[in-house]
Amino acid sequence: MVAIARRSEGSRPISLDDVSNITAISKRYLEQVAMGLKGAGLLRGVRGRSGGYLLTRTPAEITVCEIVEASIGPINVVDCVLDPETCDKVGECHTRWVYERINTGITDVLNGLKLQDLLDHHSNGTAPSENCVDRRPSEPGVD
Repeated sequence: MVAIARRSEGSRPISLDDVSNITAISKRYLEQVAMGLKGAGLLRGVRGRSGGYLLTRTPAEITVCEIVEASIGPINVVDCVLDPETCDKVGECHTRWVYERINTGITDVLNGLKLQDLLDHHSNGTAPSENCVDRRPSEPGVD
């Protein structure tokens, strides 16, 4: 998505061959990922000789969570969090709530990051920390 966002500034589509060359990710894998991203409405294909892919929204409007979930599915560290019926001990489990918190934490961080943050971080090396959710308890005596 970063390679596509960089190239598509000014509405220039980028082919998966070019993305593969830039990222060293196989075209076959990129084709699978692109299908999910298109299905989620994050990319659109442009046909023709100079065709390829374009973002459907600006990088500032696309969350990293949308990209991840379109690529690999919902954030879910263990099956029982999203589908409690997969575990016969769900009613007596002492750790399921930990996994729920982990899912929520990951989702919050990814929702707090935009594709634009990745572009900015790569181009100037700044951390997008102002957009990240940080729920770690502060250390006593540290402001």
